Amino acid sequence: MDGDSRKSLLPWVLLGALMVGSSVLLFSLTTGFTFISDEWDLILLRPGWGPEVFLEPFNEHIIITPALVFKVLQAVFGMDSPRPMQFAAFTTFLACVLLLFLWLRVRVGDWGAVIGAAVVLFLGAAFEDLLWAFQIGYFGSLAAGIGALIALDRDDRRGDVFAAGLLVFSITFSSLGIPFAIGAAVEWLANDRDRRRRWFVPLAPFAFYGLWWLGWGHDAESAVSVSNLPDLPKYVFDAASAAMTSMLGLATGDGSEPDQPNLIWGRIALFVLVGLAAWRLIRMGRIPKGVLVTGAICLGFFCLAALGQNELRPPTSSRYQLPAVIFILLVCGELLRGLQIPRYALVIATVVVAVTSISGVDLMQEQADSRWKPSAISNQVTVGAIAIAGEAARDDFELQLSSVTVPIERFLDEVASSGSPGYSADEISELDAPYRGLADQTLIDVEGLFLSGVRPGQPAGECTQMLVGPETPVPVNPSVDPVRIVNRENAVLAVSVSRFGDPPGIPIGSIYPRSRAWLTLPLDGSSLPWQVTLGGRGTIRVCG
Repeated sequence: MDGDSRKSLLPWVLLGALMVGSSVLLFSLTTGFTFISDEWDLILLRPGWGPEVFLEPFNEHIIITPALVFKVLQAVFGMDSPRPMQFAAFTTFLACVLLLFLWLRVRVGDWGAVIGAAVVLFLGAAFEDLLWAFQIGYFGSLAAGIGALIALDRDDRRGDVFAAGLLVFSITFSSLGIPFAIGAAVEWLANDRDRRRRWFVPLAPFAFYGLWWLGWGHDAESAVSVSNLPDLPKYVFDAASAAMTSMLGLATGDGSEPDQPNLIWGRIALFVLVGLAAWRLIRMGRIPKGVLVTGAICLGFFCLAALGQNELRPPTSSRYQLPAVIFILLVCGELLRGLQIPRYALVIATVVVAVTSISGVDLMQEQADSRWKPSAISNQVTVGAIAIAGEAARDDFELQLSSVTVPIERFLDEVASSGSPGYSADEISELDAPYRGLADQTLIDVEGLFLSGVRPGQPAGECTQMLVGPETPVPVNPSVDPVRIVNRENAVLAVSVSRFGDPPGIPIGSIYPRSRAWLTLPLDGSSLPWQVTLGGRGTIRVCG
Protein backbone atom coordinates (compact mmCIF):
# COMPACT_ATOMS: atom_id res chain seq x y z
CA MET A 1 0.00 0.00 0.00
CA ASP A 2 1.51 3.37 -1.03
CA GLY A 3 1.58 6.53 1.05
CA ASP A 4 -1.45 8.10 -0.64
CA SER A 5 -3.56 5.02 0.03
CA ARG A 6 -2.57 5.03 3.69
CA LYS A 7 -3.44 8.71 3.99
CA SER A 8 -6.84 8.13 2.42
CA LEU A 9 -7.54 5.34 4.92
CA LEU A 10 -6.54 7.33 8.00
CA PRO A 11 -9.84 9.24 8.31
CA TRP A 12 -11.76 5.98 8.10
CA VAL A 13 -9.54 4.35 10.72
CA LEU A 14 -9.98 7.33 13.03
CA LEU A 15 -13.73 7.34 12.46
CA GLY A 16 -13.85 3.63 13.30
CA ALA A 17 -11.85 4.19 16.49
CA LEU A 18 -14.13 7.04 17.53
CA MET A 19 -17.23 4.92 16.90
CA VAL A 20 -15.79 2.05 18.96
CA GLY A 21 -14.90 4.49 21.73
CA SER A 22 -18.41 5.96 21.73
CA SER A 23 -19.94 2.46 21.82
CA VAL A 24 -17.78 1.39 24.77
CA LEU A 25 -18.70 4.59 26.59
CA LEU A 26 -22.45 4.19 26.04
CA PHE A 27 -22.48 0.52 27.02
CA SER A 28 -20.41 1.31 30.10
CA LEU A 29 -22.66 4.17 31.24
CA THR A 30 -25.82 2.09 30.80
CA THR A 31 -24.54 -0.86 32.84
CA GLY A 32 -27.14 -1.72 35.45
CA PHE A 33 -29.94 0.10 33.65
CA THR A 34 -33.40 -1.33 33.35
CA PHE A 35 -36.08 -0.01 31.02
CA ILE A 36 -36.53 3.74 31.36
CA SER A 37 -39.64 5.90 31.32
CA ASP A 38 -41.45 5.58 27.96
CA GLU A 39 -39.84 2.21 27.22
CA TRP A 40 -42.29 0.62 29.67
CA ASP A 41 -45.10 1.48 27.26
CA LEU A 42 -43.46 -0.55 24.49
CA ILE A 43 -42.62 -3.43 26.86
CA LEU A 44 -45.82 -3.75 28.88
CA LEU A 45 -48.74 -1.96 27.23
CA ARG A 46 -48.75 -3.32 23.68
CA PRO A 47 -49.76 -6.99 23.92
CA GLY A 48 -50.18 -9.14 20.84
CA TRP A 49 -49.18 -8.52 17.24
CA GLY A 50 -52.18 -6.68 15.83
CA PRO A 51 -51.79 -3.53 13.69
CA GLU A 52 -52.78 -1.29 16.61
CA VAL A 53 -49.73 -2.49 18.56
CA PHE A 54 -47.49 -0.68 16.09
CA LEU A 55 -49.77 2.07 14.76
CA GLU A 56 -51.07 3.33 18.10
CA PRO A 57 -49.36 6.67 18.83
CA PHE A 58 -47.28 7.30 21.92
CA ASN A 59 -48.61 10.60 23.18
CA GLU A 60 -48.96 12.25 19.75
CA HIS A 61 -45.94 10.57 18.21
CA ILE A 62 -45.70 7.91 15.52
CA ILE A 63 -43.46 5.02 16.70
CA ILE A 64 -44.15 2.19 14.26
CA THR A 65 -40.60 0.89 13.81
CA PRO A 66 -39.47 1.37 17.45
CA ALA A 67 -42.54 -0.59 18.59
CA LEU A 68 -41.70 -3.35 16.09
CA VAL A 69 -38.03 -3.48 17.16
CA PHE A 70 -38.91 -3.69 20.86
CA LYS A 71 -41.62 -6.26 20.17
CA VAL A 72 -39.36 -8.57 18.16
CA LEU A 73 -36.46 -8.29 20.61
CA GLN A 74 -38.77 -8.93 23.56
CA ALA A 75 -40.17 -12.01 21.85
CA VAL A 76 -36.65 -13.35 21.17
CA PHE A 77 -34.75 -12.31 24.31
CA GLY A 78 -37.48 -11.63 26.87
CA MET A 79 -37.50 -8.56 29.08
CA ASP A 80 -35.06 -9.62 31.78
CA SER A 81 -32.56 -7.07 30.45
CA PRO A 82 -32.74 -3.97 28.23
CA ARG A 83 -29.39 -4.85 26.62
CA PRO A 84 -30.86 -6.15 23.32
CA MET A 85 -32.86 -2.94 22.92
CA GLN A 86 -29.84 -0.85 23.87
CA PHE A 87 -27.70 -2.70 21.33
CA ALA A 88 -30.28 -2.02 18.60
CA ALA A 89 -30.47 1.65 19.57
CA PHE A 90 -26.70 2.17 19.76
CA THR A 91 -26.23 0.41 16.42
CA THR A 92 -28.82 2.69 14.82
CA PHE A 93 -27.07 5.70 16.37
CA LEU A 94 -23.74 4.62 14.86
CA ALA A 95 -25.44 4.14 11.48
CA CYS A 96 -26.72 7.70 11.75
CA VAL A 97 -23.21 9.01 12.48
CA LEU A 98 -21.71 6.99 9.61
CA LEU A 99 -24.28 8.38 7.17
CA LEU A 100 -23.61 11.89 8.46
CA PHE A 101 -19.91 11.31 7.79
CA LEU A 102 -20.62 10.11 4.25
CA TRP A 103 -22.81 13.13 3.57
CA LEU A 104 -20.30 15.62 5.03
CA ARG A 105 -17.20 14.24 3.32
CA VAL A 106 -18.59 15.18 -0.10
CA ARG A 107 -18.87 18.78 1.11
CA VAL A 108 -16.00 19.37 3.56
CA GLY A 109 -13.62 16.49 2.90
CA ASP A 110 -12.73 13.42 4.94
CA TRP A 111 -11.10 15.21 7.89
CA GLY A 112 -13.85 17.79 8.18
CA ALA A 113 -16.40 14.97 8.14
CA VAL A 114 -14.53 13.12 10.91
CA ILE A 115 -14.63 16.26 13.05
CA GLY A 116 -18.37 16.62 12.47
CA ALA A 117 -18.93 12.96 13.34
CA ALA A 118 -16.86 13.30 16.53
CA VAL A 119 -19.06 16.19 17.69
CA VAL A 120 -22.10 13.91 17.53
CA LEU A 121 -20.46 10.75 18.89
CA PHE A 122 -19.55 12.44 22.18
CA LEU A 123 -22.34 14.99 22.47
CA GLY A 124 -22.74 14.79 26.23
CA ALA A 125 -25.55 17.36 26.34
CA ALA A 126 -27.67 14.86 24.39
CA PHE A 127 -27.34 12.25 27.17
CA GLU A 128 -31.12 11.82 27.26
CA ASP A 129 -30.94 10.53 23.69
CA LEU A 130 -27.66 8.63 23.78
CA LEU A 131 -28.35 6.71 27.01
CA TRP A 132 -31.99 5.90 26.27
CA ALA A 133 -32.90 2.98 23.99
CA PHE A 134 -36.35 4.49 23.37
CA GLN A 135 -34.59 7.17 21.31
CA ILE A 136 -34.00 4.62 18.58
CA GLY A 137 -36.92 6.57 17.11
CA TYR A 138 -34.75 9.67 16.77
CA PHE A 139 -31.72 7.68 15.59
CA GLY A 140 -33.72 5.88 12.91
CA SER A 141 -35.41 9.04 11.65
CA LEU A 142 -32.08 10.85 11.44
CA ALA A 143 -30.28 7.92 9.77
CA ALA A 144 -33.00 7.37 7.17
CA GLY A 145 -33.38 11.13 6.59
CA ILE A 146 -29.67 11.64 5.98
CA GLY A 147 -29.73 8.55 3.76
CA ALA A 148 -32.49 10.22 1.73
CA LEU A 149 -30.31 13.34 1.31
CA ILE A 150 -27.45 11.13 0.06
CA ALA A 151 -29.83 9.48 -2.40
CA LEU A 152 -31.02 12.88 -3.64
CA ASP A 153 -27.36 13.79 -4.32
CA ARG A 154 -27.50 11.27 -7.18
CA ASP A 155 -29.98 13.56 -8.92
CA ASP A 156 -31.42 10.72 -10.99
CA ARG A 157 -34.49 8.50 -11.06
CA ARG A 158 -33.00 5.76 -8.91
CA GLY A 159 -31.92 8.29 -6.32
CA ASP A 160 -35.46 9.72 -6.26
CA VAL A 161 -36.99 6.30 -5.62
CA PHE A 162 -34.54 5.51 -2.83
CA ALA A 163 -35.06 8.94 -1.29
CA ALA A 164 -38.85 8.55 -1.26
CA GLY A 165 -38.58 5.14 0.40
CA LEU A 166 -36.08 6.37 2.99
CA LEU A 167 -38.23 9.40 3.80
CA VAL A 168 -41.19 7.13 4.50
CA PHE A 169 -38.93 4.89 6.57
CA SER A 170 -37.77 7.94 8.50
CA ILE A 171 -41.38 8.82 9.33
CA THR A 172 -42.03 5.30 10.68
CA PHE A 173 -39.42 5.87 13.39
CA SER A 174 -40.66 9.19 14.71
CA SER A 175 -42.10 12.57 13.81
CA LEU A 176 -38.51 13.73 13.41
CA GLY A 177 -38.87 12.50 9.83
CA ILE A 178 -41.17 15.44 9.05
CA PRO A 179 -38.34 18.03 8.79
CA PHE A 180 -36.65 15.80 6.21
CA ALA A 181 -39.93 15.66 4.27
CA ILE A 182 -40.01 19.47 4.36
CA GLY A 183 -36.46 19.49 3.03
CA ALA A 184 -37.47 17.09 0.23
CA ALA A 185 -40.30 19.43 -0.73
CA VAL A 186 -37.86 22.36 -0.97
CA GLU A 187 -35.45 20.23 -3.00
CA TRP A 188 -38.28 19.35 -5.38
CA LEU A 189 -39.13 23.03 -5.86
CA ALA A 190 -35.50 24.13 -6.23
CA ASN A 191 -34.38 21.32 -8.57
CA ASP A 192 -34.36 22.11 -12.30
CA ARG A 193 -35.24 18.55 -13.27
CA ASP A 194 -38.78 17.78 -14.49
CA ARG A 195 -40.95 18.16 -11.38
CA ARG A 196 -43.81 16.19 -12.91
CA ARG A 197 -41.66 13.05 -12.82
CA ARG A 198 -40.46 13.68 -9.24
CA TRP A 199 -43.62 14.66 -7.37
CA PHE A 200 -43.67 11.38 -5.46
CA VAL A 201 -40.46 12.22 -3.54
CA PRO A 202 -41.95 14.84 -1.19
CA LEU A 203 -45.46 13.44 -1.46
CA ALA A 204 -44.64 9.93 -0.20
CA PRO A 205 -43.66 10.86 3.39
CA PHE A 206 -46.42 13.45 3.78
CA ALA A 207 -49.04 11.05 2.41
CA PHE A 208 -47.86 8.25 4.68
CA TYR A 209 -47.91 10.47 7.76
CA GLY A 210 -51.30 11.89 6.76
CA LEU A 211 -52.86 8.44 6.40
CA TRP A 212 -51.46 7.39 9.77
CA TRP A 213 -52.77 10.55 11.38
CA LEU A 214 -56.25 10.05 9.91
CA GLY A 215 -56.33 6.44 11.06
CA TRP A 216 -54.68 6.60 14.47
CA GLY A 217 -52.78 9.80 15.24
CA HIS A 218 -55.74 12.19 15.38
CA ASP A 219 -57.07 10.49 18.52
CA ALA A 220 -53.95 11.31 20.52
CA GLU A 221 -53.70 14.40 22.69
CA SER A 222 -51.16 16.70 21.04
CA ALA A 223 -49.04 19.45 22.57
CA VAL A 224 -48.82 21.25 19.20
CA SER A 225 -50.86 24.45 19.48
CA VAL A 226 -51.21 27.71 17.56
CA SER A 227 -51.19 29.42 20.95
CA ASN A 228 -47.42 28.84 20.92
CA LEU A 229 -46.97 30.95 17.76
CA PRO A 230 -46.20 34.24 19.56
CA ASP A 231 -43.30 32.56 21.38
CA LEU A 232 -41.95 30.85 18.26
CA PRO A 233 -39.13 33.31 17.39
CA LYS A 234 -37.74 33.31 20.95
CA TYR A 235 -38.02 29.53 21.22
CA VAL A 236 -36.19 29.00 17.92
CA PHE A 237 -33.45 31.42 18.96
CA ASP A 238 -33.02 29.80 22.37
CA ALA A 239 -33.12 26.27 20.93
CA ALA A 240 -30.47 27.07 18.33
CA SER A 241 -28.38 28.79 21.01
CA ALA A 242 -28.71 25.71 23.23
CA ALA A 243 -27.43 23.55 20.36
CA MET A 244 -24.41 25.81 19.95
CA THR A 245 -23.81 25.65 23.72
CA SER A 246 -23.92 21.86 23.49
CA MET A 247 -21.40 21.77 20.64
CA LEU A 248 -19.07 23.97 22.69
CA GLY A 249 -19.29 21.48 25.58
CA LEU A 250 -20.69 24.18 27.89
CA ALA A 251 -24.12 22.70 28.62
CA THR A 252 -24.91 22.09 32.28
CA GLY A 253 -27.46 20.06 34.22
CA ASP A 254 -30.22 18.07 32.58
CA GLY A 255 -31.46 20.81 30.24
CA SER A 256 -34.73 21.31 32.09
CA GLU A 257 -33.96 24.94 32.96
CA PRO A 258 -34.46 27.31 29.99
CA ASP A 259 -31.97 29.84 31.39
CA GLN A 260 -28.78 27.84 31.50
CA PRO A 261 -25.82 29.73 32.97
CA ASN A 262 -23.68 29.19 29.85
CA LEU A 263 -26.42 29.80 27.28
CA ILE A 264 -24.97 33.27 26.65
CA TRP A 265 -21.95 31.67 24.99
CA GLY A 266 -24.22 29.68 22.71
CA ARG A 267 -26.04 32.88 21.76
CA ILE A 268 -22.76 34.59 20.94
CA ALA A 269 -21.63 31.57 18.91
CA LEU A 270 -24.96 31.57 17.05
CA PHE A 271 -24.58 35.25 16.15
CA VAL A 272 -21.07 34.53 14.86
CA LEU A 273 -22.30 31.54 12.84
CA VAL A 274 -25.18 33.52 11.31
CA GLY A 275 -22.80 36.36 10.47
CA LEU A 276 -20.32 34.02 8.78
CA ALA A 277 -23.15 32.31 6.89
CA ALA A 278 -24.42 35.68 5.61
CA TRP A 279 -20.89 36.66 4.55
CA ARG A 280 -20.47 33.34 2.73
CA LEU A 281 -23.78 33.71 0.88
CA ILE A 282 -22.95 37.29 -0.11
CA ARG A 283 -19.62 36.10 -1.49
CA MET A 284 -21.38 33.40 -3.50
CA GLY A 285 -23.97 35.85 -4.74
CA ARG A 286 -26.75 33.30 -4.45
CA ILE A 287 -28.36 30.79 -2.09
CA PRO A 288 -27.41 27.30 -3.30
CA LYS A 289 -30.04 24.59 -3.44
CA GLY A 290 -28.28 22.59 -0.73
CA VAL A 291 -28.41 25.52 1.68
CA LEU A 292 -32.13 25.96 0.99
CA VAL A 293 -32.80 22.26 1.63
CA THR A 294 -30.77 21.90 4.82
CA GLY A 295 -31.95 25.31 6.04
CA ALA A 296 -35.56 24.18 5.58
CA ILE A 297 -34.86 20.96 7.49
CA CYS A 298 -33.19 22.83 10.35
CA LEU A 299 -35.81 25.59 10.57
CA GLY A 300 -38.63 23.06 10.18
CA PHE A 301 -37.37 21.12 13.19
CA PHE A 302 -37.02 24.19 15.40
CA CYS A 303 -40.43 25.57 14.40
CA LEU A 304 -42.23 22.26 14.97
CA ALA A 305 -40.54 21.95 18.37
CA ALA A 306 -41.64 25.52 19.16
CA LEU A 307 -45.27 24.75 18.29
CA GLY A 308 -45.20 21.77 20.65
CA GLN A 309 -43.43 23.47 23.54
CA ASN A 310 -44.64 23.19 27.14
CA GLU A 311 -43.09 23.09 30.59
CA LEU A 312 -41.72 19.60 29.87
CA ARG A 313 -40.26 20.63 26.49
CA PRO A 314 -38.03 23.67 27.02
CA PRO A 315 -35.73 24.73 24.15
CA THR A 316 -32.71 23.57 26.16
CA SER A 317 -34.09 20.04 26.66
CA SER A 318 -31.43 17.34 26.40
CA ARG A 319 -33.59 15.25 24.06
CA TYR A 320 -33.50 18.00 21.39
CA GLN A 321 -29.75 18.53 21.34
CA LEU A 322 -28.87 15.59 19.06
CA PRO A 323 -31.19 16.49 16.16
CA ALA A 324 -30.51 20.21 16.60
CA VAL A 325 -26.74 19.76 16.38
CA ILE A 326 -26.99 17.39 13.40
CA PHE A 327 -29.26 19.79 11.50
CA ILE A 328 -26.89 22.70 12.16
CA LEU A 329 -24.00 20.55 10.91
CA LEU A 330 -25.97 19.83 7.74
CA VAL A 331 -26.40 23.56 7.10
CA CYS A 332 -22.72 24.23 7.82
CA GLY A 333 -21.72 21.43 5.47
CA GLU A 334 -23.60 23.04 2.59
CA LEU A 335 -22.25 26.51 3.41
CA LEU A 336 -18.68 25.16 3.34
CA ARG A 337 -19.21 23.16 0.18
CA GLY A 338 -16.55 23.93 -2.39
CA LEU A 339 -14.21 25.68 0.06
CA GLN A 340 -10.68 24.44 0.57
CA ILE A 341 -10.50 24.31 4.34
CA PRO A 342 -6.97 25.24 5.52
CA ARG A 343 -5.06 22.62 7.46
CA TYR A 344 -4.58 24.94 10.44
CA ALA A 345 -8.37 25.39 10.64
CA LEU A 346 -8.83 21.63 10.78
CA VAL A 347 -6.19 21.36 13.52
CA ILE A 348 -7.87 24.07 15.59
CA ALA A 349 -11.27 22.45 15.09
CA THR A 350 -9.85 19.08 16.15
CA VAL A 351 -8.45 20.54 19.38
CA VAL A 352 -11.73 22.33 20.15
CA VAL A 353 -13.79 19.19 19.53
CA ALA A 354 -11.44 17.11 21.70
CA VAL A 355 -11.84 19.57 24.59
CA THR A 356 -15.61 19.90 24.20
CA SER A 357 -15.99 16.12 23.93
CA ILE A 358 -14.21 15.62 27.25
CA SER A 359 -16.56 18.14 28.84
CA GLY A 360 -19.55 16.44 27.19
CA VAL A 361 -18.53 13.01 28.44
CA ASP A 362 -18.19 14.40 31.97
CA LEU A 363 -21.75 15.77 31.76
CA MET A 364 -23.05 12.46 30.45
CA GLN A 365 -21.26 10.56 33.24
CA GLU A 366 -22.65 12.96 35.84
CA GLN A 367 -26.23 12.58 34.58
CA ALA A 368 -25.93 8.79 34.33
CA ASP A 369 -24.67 8.55 37.92
CA SER A 370 -26.96 11.12 39.53
CA ARG A 371 -30.17 10.67 37.54
CA TRP A 372 -30.44 7.51 35.50
CA LYS A 373 -28.76 4.87 37.66
CA PRO A 374 -30.58 5.63 40.95
CA SER A 375 -33.84 5.66 38.99
CA ALA A 376 -32.91 2.37 37.32
CA ILE A 377 -32.16 0.71 40.67
CA SER A 378 -35.42 1.99 42.17
CA ASN A 379 -37.38 0.69 39.19
CA GLN A 380 -35.72 -2.71 39.37
CA VAL A 381 -36.48 -2.92 43.09
CA THR A 382 -40.11 -1.91 42.56
CA VAL A 383 -40.67 -4.22 39.60
CA GLY A 384 -38.82 -7.06 41.31
CA ALA A 385 -40.96 -6.72 44.46
CA ILE A 386 -44.14 -6.74 42.39
CA ALA A 387 -42.99 -9.87 40.58
CA ILE A 388 -42.31 -11.48 43.98
CA ALA A 389 -45.86 -10.62 45.07
CA GLY A 390 -47.19 -12.44 42.01
CA GLU A 391 -50.66 -13.88 42.57
CA ALA A 392 -50.77 -12.32 46.04
CA ALA A 393 -51.10 -8.87 44.42
CA ARG A 394 -54.30 -6.90 44.78
CA ASP A 395 -56.50 -7.17 41.70
CA ASP A 396 -56.86 -3.40 41.47
CA PHE A 397 -53.16 -2.59 41.88
CA GLU A 398 -51.49 -0.50 39.15
CA LEU A 399 -47.78 0.04 38.61
CA GLN A 400 -46.69 3.62 38.12
CA LEU A 401 -43.46 3.57 36.11
CA SER A 402 -42.59 7.18 35.35
CA SER A 403 -45.46 8.40 33.18
CA VAL A 404 -46.65 4.88 32.32
CA THR A 405 -49.44 3.22 34.32
CA VAL A 406 -49.65 -0.59 34.06
CA PRO A 407 -52.46 -2.79 35.44
CA ILE A 408 -51.11 -5.62 37.61
CA GLU A 409 -52.70 -8.32 35.44
CA ARG A 410 -50.96 -6.94 32.33
CA PHE A 411 -47.64 -6.86 34.15
CA LEU A 412 -47.90 -10.40 35.50
CA ASP A 413 -48.87 -11.74 32.07
CA GLU A 414 -45.70 -10.23 30.56
CA VAL A 415 -43.55 -11.52 33.43
CA ALA A 416 -44.95 -15.02 32.86
CA SER A 417 -44.11 -14.93 29.15
CA SER A 418 -40.99 -12.73 29.02
CA GLY A 419 -39.39 -12.85 32.47
CA SER A 420 -39.00 -10.10 35.04
CA PRO A 421 -36.88 -6.99 34.44
CA GLY A 422 -36.62 -6.47 38.22
CA TYR A 423 -34.23 -7.72 40.87
CA SER A 424 -34.67 -11.16 42.38
CA ALA A 425 -35.21 -11.59 46.13
CA ASP A 426 -31.54 -12.46 46.60
CA GLU A 427 -30.42 -9.37 44.67
CA ILE A 428 -32.73 -7.11 46.67
CA SER A 429 -31.31 -8.52 49.90
CA GLU A 430 -27.82 -7.33 48.90
CA LEU A 431 -28.80 -3.71 48.20
CA ASP A 432 -28.40 -0.70 50.48
CA ALA A 433 -30.97 -0.16 53.23
CA PRO A 434 -33.06 2.52 51.41
CA TYR A 435 -33.64 0.22 48.43
CA ARG A 436 -34.49 -2.73 50.66
CA GLY A 437 -36.96 -0.52 52.47
CA LEU A 438 -38.46 0.43 49.09
CA ALA A 439 -38.98 -3.26 48.35
CA ASP A 440 -40.86 -3.68 51.63
CA GLN A 441 -43.06 -0.65 50.97
CA THR A 442 -43.83 -1.94 47.48
CA LEU A 443 -44.82 -5.37 48.83
CA ILE A 444 -47.04 -3.74 51.45
CA ASP A 445 -48.76 -1.67 48.76
CA VAL A 446 -49.14 -4.38 46.14
CA GLU A 447 -50.27 -7.09 48.58
CA GLY A 448 -52.49 -4.65 50.46
CA LEU A 449 -51.13 -5.42 53.93
CA PHE A 450 -53.05 -3.75 56.76
CA LEU A 451 -54.26 -4.41 60.28
CA SER A 452 -57.88 -5.54 60.53
CA GLY A 453 -60.07 -5.31 63.58
CA VAL A 454 -62.05 -8.29 62.26
CA ARG A 455 -60.48 -11.72 61.99
CA PRO A 456 -60.17 -12.50 58.22
CA GLY A 457 -60.71 -16.24 58.72
CA GLN A 458 -60.56 -19.12 61.17
CA PRO A 459 -56.98 -20.02 62.13
CA ALA A 460 -55.88 -23.51 61.19
CA GLY A 461 -53.23 -25.82 62.62
CA GLU A 462 -51.19 -25.33 65.74
CA CYS A 463 -50.75 -21.83 67.18
CA THR A 464 -47.76 -20.26 68.89
CA GLN A 465 -48.14 -17.29 71.21
CA MET A 466 -45.25 -14.95 72.07
CA LEU A 467 -44.92 -11.94 74.33
CA VAL A 468 -43.10 -9.26 72.33
CA GLY A 469 -41.36 -6.02 73.36
CA PRO A 470 -40.39 -2.97 71.28
CA GLU A 471 -36.82 -4.17 70.67
CA THR A 472 -37.60 -7.76 69.65
CA PRO A 473 -38.94 -8.19 66.11
CA VAL A 474 -40.69 -11.52 65.57
CA PRO A 475 -40.15 -13.46 62.31
CA VAL A 476 -43.44 -14.54 60.77
CA ASN A 477 -43.59 -16.70 57.64
CA PRO A 478 -46.13 -15.83 54.93
CA SER A 479 -49.24 -17.93 55.46
CA VAL A 480 -52.91 -18.22 54.56
CA ASP A 481 -53.67 -17.81 58.27
CA PRO A 482 -53.77 -14.35 59.84
CA VAL A 483 -51.46 -13.23 62.61
CA ARG A 484 -53.26 -12.09 65.76
CA ILE A 485 -51.68 -9.19 67.66
CA VAL A 486 -52.96 -8.26 71.13
CA ASN A 487 -52.15 -4.87 72.66
CA ARG A 488 -51.43 -5.37 76.36
CA GLU A 489 -50.56 -1.71 76.92
CA ASN A 490 -52.72 1.10 78.22
CA ALA A 491 -51.59 3.16 75.21
CA VAL A 492 -51.89 2.82 71.44
CA LEU A 493 -49.59 0.08 70.13
CA ALA A 494 -47.74 0.81 66.87
CA VAL A 495 -47.08 -2.13 64.54
CA SER A 496 -44.30 -2.17 61.92
CA VAL A 497 -43.17 -4.85 59.47
CA SER A 498 -40.01 -5.46 57.49
CA ARG A 499 -38.85 -8.21 55.19
CA PHE A 500 -35.89 -7.11 53.13
CA GLY A 501 -35.33 -3.91 55.10
CA ASP A 502 -34.07 -3.43 58.61
CA PRO A 503 -36.45 -3.56 61.59
CA PRO A 504 -38.59 -1.87 62.74
CA GLY A 505 -39.40 -1.31 59.07
CA ILE A 506 -42.60 0.20 57.67
CA PRO A 507 -45.46 1.23 60.00
CA ILE A 508 -48.48 -0.91 59.13
CA GLY A 509 -50.98 0.54 61.59
CA SER A 510 -51.80 0.72 65.29
CA ILE A 511 -54.03 -1.03 67.84
CA TYR A 512 -56.08 0.62 70.55
CA PRO A 513 -55.23 -0.12 74.22
CA ARG A 514 -56.33 -3.54 75.44
CA SER A 515 -57.53 -4.46 71.93
CA ARG A 516 -56.51 -6.90 69.23
CA ALA A 517 -56.09 -6.89 65.45
CA TRP A 518 -55.20 -9.34 62.70
CA LEU A 519 -52.54 -9.09 60.01
CA THR A 520 -52.52 -11.32 56.92
CA LEU A 521 -49.12 -11.94 55.30
CA PRO A 522 -50.03 -13.81 52.11
CA LEU A 523 -47.99 -16.48 50.40
CA ASP A 524 -46.01 -15.06 47.50
CA GLY A 525 -42.87 -15.73 45.50
CA SER A 526 -40.42 -15.48 48.40
CA SER A 527 -39.99 -17.72 51.44
CA LEU A 528 -38.26 -14.95 53.38
CA PRO A 529 -40.18 -14.27 56.62
CA TRP A 530 -41.58 -10.92 57.63
CA GLN A 531 -40.27 -9.29 60.80
CA VAL A 532 -43.09 -7.86 62.93
CA THR A 533 -42.05 -5.17 65.42
CA LEU A 534 -44.28 -3.66 68.13
CA GLY A 535 -43.83 -0.19 69.54
CA GLY A 536 -44.67 -1.46 73.01
CA ARG A 537 -45.57 -4.63 74.91
CA GLY A 538 -47.94 -7.03 73.19
CA THR A 539 -48.70 -10.60 72.25
CA ILE A 540 -48.37 -12.11 68.80
CA ARG A 541 -50.22 -15.33 68.05
CA VAL A 542 -49.12 -17.19 64.92
CA CYS A 543 -51.11 -20.18 63.66
CA GLY A 544 -50.43 -22.68 60.93
